[in-house]
Amino acid sequence: MTSNKIEPPGHVQIWGRALLGMVPVVGAGAVEIWDGYRKRYEYRALQTLGVIGEKVTPEQLQERLAESEDLDAVFGRAIQAAANSGLEAKRLLLGLVVADAVLDDAMIDDAILMTDVLSQIEAPHVRCLEDIWRVQQEVESSGERPQAARGAEREINQRILDVGRKYPSPLLQTLVNLSLLDARTSWDQGMDFVHGLTTFGEDFLRELHGATEAGDSSPGAARDG
Repeated sequence: MTSNKIEPPGHVQIWGRALLGMVPVVGAGAVEIWDGYRKRYEYRALQTLGVIGEKVTPEQLQERLAESEDLDAVFGRAIQAAANSGLEAKRLLLGLVVADAVLDDAMIDDAILMTDVLSQIEAPHVRCLEDIWRVQQEVESSGERPQAARGAEREINQRILDVGRKYPSPLLQTLVNLSLLDARTSWDQGMDFVHGLTTFGEDFLRELHGATEAGDSSPGAARDG
């Protein structure tokens, strides 16, 4: 999908011009910095649009957005979230999620959920999930902690507690609120017990990794500068 077919939301450019116009004397350096930022913003949005464009045509996308307000809202939020994110895997997955919803009405509700989660996730959250998941897999594969059935309460494991406590409580709480992390919060909002990723958290990481692998294998995949 080329940039002249669908333009990303232009609020950054609008506000940027307005703010620059409010300054009596704006040096050339400030204008150059703003222009560079705007291009980076557009690049990130276009990366997600590119992923969508690999699965659907511009005509399909325009027709489907006109048909469904829910899909139109998901599309707008996904492009906005991508443009504001420095996490490439997130931008790629947002594109895949929207494309699936364009191709299948039954996927719109899933797209709403995933876009909501992805819009609140950045690199520190993903690093935390990956660290906890790595230790969780180690203790379960070694038999140090039996693997629990889906939805069953898990035994407390010190190694998982220790890796979870490396991360600040607000970050962990965000993951709990998004149903990605199985943890319990004490009265002072400190994380007492981190049991591991939820089933949804594990599936979420797999999808994020899968989007990255798909992007790596694509000959036109864009990379962060």
